[in-house]
Amino acid sequence: MRGLNSLAVLLAASVTSVVAILPHHEAHAKYAKRAQPKKVLPRQPAVRPRSISKYLTNSTASFAVNGTGLPEIDFDLGESYAGTLPISTNASDTNRLWFWFFPSENPLAEKEITIWLNGGPGCSSLDGLFQENGPFSWQSGTYAPIPNPYSWTNLTNMIWIDQPVSTGYSPGDILVDDEIDVGNQFAAFWKNFIDTFSMQGYKVYITGESYAGQYIPYIASNFLDRNDTTYYNLKGIQINDPSINDFDTMGSAPVTAAALYYQNVLNLNDTYIANITARAKSCGYTDFLEYASVFPPAGPISTAPCSGEYGCDLYDDISNAVYYVNPCFNIYHLTDYCPFLWDELGFPSLGGGPNNYFNRTDVKEALHAPVDVDYFICAGGPNLFPHGDKSIDSALGPLPSVIERTNNVLIGHGLLDFLLFANGSLITIQNMTWNGLQGFQEAPSSTQNFYVPYHESLGEILSIVNDAIPNAPPQYDTAGAGYQGTWHTERGLTFSTVNLAGHEIPQYTPGAGYRHLEFLLGRIANLSVVGDYTTQTGNFTGVSAPLKMRGLY
Repeated sequence: MRGLNSLAVLLAASVTSVVAILPHHEAHAKYAKRAQPKKVLPRQPAVRPRSISKYLTNSTASFAVNGTGLPEIDFDLGESYAGTLPISTNASDTNRLWFWFFPSENPLAEKEITIWLNGGPGCSSLDGLFQENGPFSWQSGTYAPIPNPYSWTNLTNMIWIDQPVSTGYSPGDILVDDEIDVGNQFAAFWKNFIDTFSMQGYKVYITGESYAGQYIPYIASNFLDRNDTTYYNLKGIQINDPSINDFDTMGSAPVTAAALYYQNVLNLNDTYIANITARAKSCGYTDFLEYASVFPPAGPISTAPCSGEYGCDLYDDISNAVYYVNPCFNIYHLTDYCPFLWDELGFPSLGGGPNNYFNRTDVKEALHAPVDVDYFICAGGPNLFPHGDKSIDSALGPLPSVIERTNNVLIGHGLLDFLLFANGSLITIQNMTWNGLQGFQEAPSSTQNFYVPYHESLGEILSIVNDAIPNAPPQYDTAGAGYQGTWHTERGLTFSTVNLAGHEIPQYTPGAGYRHLEFLLGRIANLSVVGDYTTQTGNFTGVSAPLKMRGLY
């Protein structure tokens, strides 16, 4: 058996290349030079309206969204449909789920649809659509929304759903006690959606992040248990930075190792570092990480030490200490610093300004949402898990079976997430048994690189920086490329880390999120494939030409 030192695979060896940073005076000179500006070509729109609609029928017309009618958005979103459908066969049921469905023009998406769910519990999936993988993006600190070249609608038919009932725009007060309730109400809604849009037999993929790591395996298992490919033809799931185990395993046990690794960012003093290191040892976290990080596992892994023991709540202690050093610390992306950025959604930023776009009456009306719903990005109703989620953690429940029945499960993890740690996910994987074996038999390799293609906006930004183009347009729609992390696959489960992502992979590294989906959908053989995005010569996602000409690819 081979041991894995804490964070050795996931952190210390994960960065496979280093970009040199210019000294301040050189950078200043570079920006200040006055050269003859080059013409910056206008970009293609990320979303194109359809000439012929496949989904507009008498049954769907009431859900149709005016692509040019959303407040503050000055470009055409194309064809989409939004509204609520009941979670039962009763059309007048007041317990309903709200959705926003965007058809894709990609011919490979002809008979498939991908679902996106945010977590919480109680967080609206508009968070994902608005700032991660939807056809438009309005990121924190930016003036206005822009077309998103990394929209997942370029790849496949996409639907974002507020669930369970009382989340986001979804009205109702039905009691939700556990994941069985979640799965049943979602499956009933889904049948209604499929019938409304005549999508019987479509392949279904379910994706999401955070607490959706609890939702999705249970929903997937519910679909598979029905043995009905007319409505529930599940082909794979993807869960990013997922809540798949108890917080002692996902947060408390790995937090000290993460704090030590990122000490140059967190800037904790030496006395405090010595204190938390000693406490991690005395509480049993250090030994737990060592014995749980073995490939293949020696046997069943015991539960993590309890953070409720005196002096062992290291996650809260360390987080509070970091806030004293950096009051603008963001647990979702640990390298953030002051000042707070204004955010149209108001979460997770504490920046001021108007920040509840989706609670505007004109927005609700445009999206066929209940105007009497008091919308918050993350706030479920009082009947959503009033006594906590009574279901066991998904990794101890349905997740292994979902892997076995689909052989297509992807767990992605951003290494700059300080809420749920990649080591916690990997330890959890090592305690799962699927397809005849426990855990990964080989340790994830730091040299099995996750490659992300280049995007044309990178070439434009290089032109602006190198040639000091005056009055250049805002450059928001870009993302890093090249080797962005690692990946490892065994027996139908892929685990991928993303070096520069926080808790929300498609938000912080949209190119990596896009590539993950290409893999889940079977458009690329593995995550090391070097080359363009599969949509680069068809639906717009960008081209590598500007970087090829510069010798950067």
